[in-house]
Amino acid sequence: MEKAEVGKYKLICFTSKGREVMDKLCANLKIGVERYVMNSLIAGGTGGGMSESDAEQGLSEWTRKVFKTGNTLIFIGACGIAVRAIAPFIEDKTTDPGVLVVDENARFVIPILSGHLGGAVDEAHTVARILDAQAVITTATDVRGEFAVDVFAKSNDLIISDMKKAKDFTARLLETGSGSFYVDQEFRNEILIGEKPDNIIFSKETFDIYISPCVFRGDALRLIPRSIVIGMGCRKGKSSEDLTFFAWKCLNRLGIDKRAIKALVSADIKTEEQGLIETAEAFDAEFKTFSEVELSRQVGDFTGSDFVKETVGVDNVCERAVMAYGCSRIILHKVAENGMTFAAGVLPKTLNWR
Repeated sequence: MEKAEVGKYKLICFTSKGREVMDKLCANLKIGVERYVMNSLIAGGTGGGMSESDAEQGLSEWTRKVFKTGNTLIFIGACGIAVRAIAPFIEDKTTDPGVLVVDENARFVIPILSGHLGGAVDEAHTVARILDAQAVITTATDVRGEFAVDVFAKSNDLIISDMKKAKDFTARLLETGSGSFYVDQEFRNEILIGEKPDNIIFSKETFDIYISPCVFRGDALRLIPRSIVIGMGCRKGKSSEDLTFFAWKCLNRLGIDKRAIKALVSADIKTEEQGLIETAEAFDAEFKTFSEVELSRQVGDFTGSDFVKETVGVDNVCERAVMAYGCSRIILHKVAENGMTFAAGVLPKTLNWR
């Protein structure tokens, strides 16, 4: 029993033939990947002496360590081994990693967990091409060639509001052969529709999917574009609690869902401002700062401040930083409160349906 690691790929095999398959995969997967580590889980390599119970313990511990979002686990051996190994760690399809099984003759590649959100279906095709094997795909939407809402969401950086509603939508699509969607009118200029399947139609009246960064109280499945950028400035040493609460108030004023936040931006002078860093983390957002030159290049009607210009070199930080990130417009101009400033903008996004 041996393991290998190539970037996000975590591989394990159980026989000498499996090791040959693993070597071939590693040699191809490591192209463009810096890390390539291989070692044995048991003394003496694949032929080493270890009791069956110790071997099972080693497999379980390896699986626990690598069973993380963003990884792709590849078991080279029997499906049963993989199923028993991952079973104790499976929690949620939105966070479980993609898991593949490859037989030791390298004839078949089978995604057995997180086919769409975890990327196992796409990875199965990649691995199958490397091994000249057959990818065995069993997910209904893939088998029928239908639109898959979870794949659509992942490829377009959309958050699925409710996985049960996503499952119900897929069931209806497979049953009826059609579905419908609506884009929030307020963001129609930013959320652009690419070429879509003929059986997924735009509808104002009744719709299965509602696409918007805003909170929506209806029954439709909501897809939330991560397209909102918040710009913030603050006095030095402001706590993340104060900053997060302030940001929350401003977002509630707009009706924006916190899951729509793509980034929190500011000026370079705030690069090490812990309160802002922790506030970005609270929103699971990127934290990015811009130089005085980058901020000054932005063109628009900004809410200027002489004090800010003396301190930072430009008349406004929060609005200019939002535009510097690439937003098409500001949806909330500068709001100031107790040594903190806030602004929000929206990024343009084209939805690729295929």
